[in-house]
Amino acid sequence: MENKQTHIILPVQANIVIVLLGLILFFYVLDIGANILIPLVFSFVFSLFLYPLCRKLESYKIPRPLAILICLLIVMGILSLVFWMIYENILSFSADLPQMQDRGQELVSSLQQLIEDTFKLSSENQISWLRQNLKSFANAGGQMLNGLINTTTTFLAQLFLIPVYTFFILLYRHVFRGFLDRAFDVAHHEKVGQILVQIESVIQKYIVGLITVVSIIAVLNIIGLTMIGIKHAVFFGILAAFLTIVPYIGIFIGSLLPIVYALAMTDSFFYPLAVLIWFQVVQVLEGNVITPNIVGSQVSINPLVAMLALLIGGSLWGIAGMILFVPLTAMIKVILDNVPSLTPYGFLLSEGETKPKKSNPNSFWKKIFAWKKKKK
Repeated sequence: MENKQTHIILPVQANIVIVLLGLILFFYVLDIGANILIPLVFSFVFSLFLYPLCRKLESYKIPRPLAILICLLIVMGILSLVFWMIYENILSFSADLPQMQDRGQELVSSLQQLIEDTFKLSSENQISWLRQNLKSFANAGGQMLNGLINTTTTFLAQLFLIPVYTFFILLYRHVFRGFLDRAFDVAHHEKVGQILVQIESVIQKYIVGLITVVSIIAVLNIIGLTMIGIKHAVFFGILAAFLTIVPYIGIFIGSLLPIVYALAMTDSFFYPLAVLIWFQVVQVLEGNVITPNIVGSQVSINPLVAMLALLIGGSLWGIAGMILFVPLTAMIKVILDNVPSLTPYGFLLSEGETKPKKSNPNSFWKKIFAWKKKKK
């Protein structure tokens, strides 16, 4: 007797319900597993970024564990140098805090007088209103402080795990190769290789491009603030540049501190207004010229999808999600583009390109997860 396979065809409504339930379950897992997944995803991204350097060191007959350790030490050394420079600038900036406090009190007095002259509300009534609302302000401030402390503690714990996870991911990459060999048929190895080569390219070029963009933005910020005549231009410029890692809103947040400083330390509204205009110009350049031309089309998701990824990432994982979800969305797009039944969804995430990107799938197993051959 001939065996006949029975295919169950579900109604469209049932398929929609299944997809929605799957999405809800997916985001629920991301939410409850944030403390585990955040350092793991960061480690995966850094592993892809450090892999070429690690492979290069291994080609000089350096043992794999030592090569990985050297890569991690180089990265931590560079980050330590950057944070030390920022710390030195913070110490210099803190010397102006007493003067800022005195200036702030003068501005408050001027504001009180303006309110009294405009709304006929005496200083006593203003103080009474502040006292009535002080309790709610204090409660909100306490909640923000507790949230900041919890977030900082969690971040420090995760920061310690990232190099550990990165080390083991790079050390046991041959295990992932074996897993992929066993998980997919031989006929699909070429397509899997093509997908992973593109993912590696997306991550590496995204990180390199991001570092380049941050450096350029820092230089532009420092030049602009120096020309305007704002002290601590290096500190403000570098801090605002680092905040551009958070897409779209980072540079705006970074501009607030120098604007407040200019408002408190100068006697003219020209300085804070000039700082605001300069940062807006830099933001326009960053969004329309610098980032598109440096990062290029490697993270070729349209701005609407990037904004949704930013909002969803921030809602689920906070600042870490705002940083990670954009490149993760680009990785998902790579997978969608290479699975025939899912290409319409990949196109939906794209900027409207019609020609697929070329890649070299044949170099995958040599380029990715390369490891020493056994000696005869």
